[in-house]
Amino acid sequence: MTRGPGRTTYARLIEAAWEELREHGFKGARLDRIAARAGVTKGALYHHFPDKRSLALTTLVETMGREIDELWIQPLAFEGDPLPRITAGLIRYIATGAACAHRSLPGLIADLAAHDPAAHLLMSERLAHWRKRLGAALTRARHAGFVHADIDCEAAAVFILSAWEGCRETVRYAHFSTLSSCGQELLRYIGALRGPLDALASALSGSSPAHFIDTHSGIG
Repeated sequence: MTRGPGRTTYARLIEAAWEELREHGFKGARLDRIAARAGVTKGALYHHFPDKRSLALTTLVETMGREIDELWIQPLAFEGDPLPRITAGLIRYIATGAACAHRSLPGLIADLAAHDPAAHLLMSERLAHWRKRLGAALTRARHAGFVHADIDCEAAAVFILSAWEGCRETVRYAHFSTLSSCGQELLRYIGALRGPLDALASALSGSSPAHFIDTHSGIG
């Protein structure tokens, strides 16, 4: 696929590398195919990235960071009840099929780490940073009364991110419907985080996380 002229060379390379890695994994990915996908020369590729390892690692860090930010962190950055926003975002992500790449992010990270221990350390550091950000965002929601006061927000952040990546990894070995089932259970867990203000708003509206899932998602 040739990218449009409005995208920077760097952005097109990241997008093309992501497609190549999903289809072929780290070992099977080829820089000439990535350059062709991005619509640039190999010289332009090497101007931004010295080798395949650098391009693959940057692609995984940026792609995973963007996904985590969109799904789990941005919805918690606004005033008001954040849990329906998280629920709606996750439902949309599953419905579009974006979570069902040929190879999931956890699989690609494991693939790269098998060839590069330093990459494993860097990804571990980034994952710890993302978990910390999500935990801090959940803590703010707890202080606002939208997350129950008894919730350990750091532990909840670890569980949410681990469960989501585990759901995606399972799809590699099972039918797509497995992701829907796993996603529904993760949404039930998120619904169980609801604090007194959130629960009151849900009761007044006559809805619940389970009702929202059943009537709007098509999951399950």
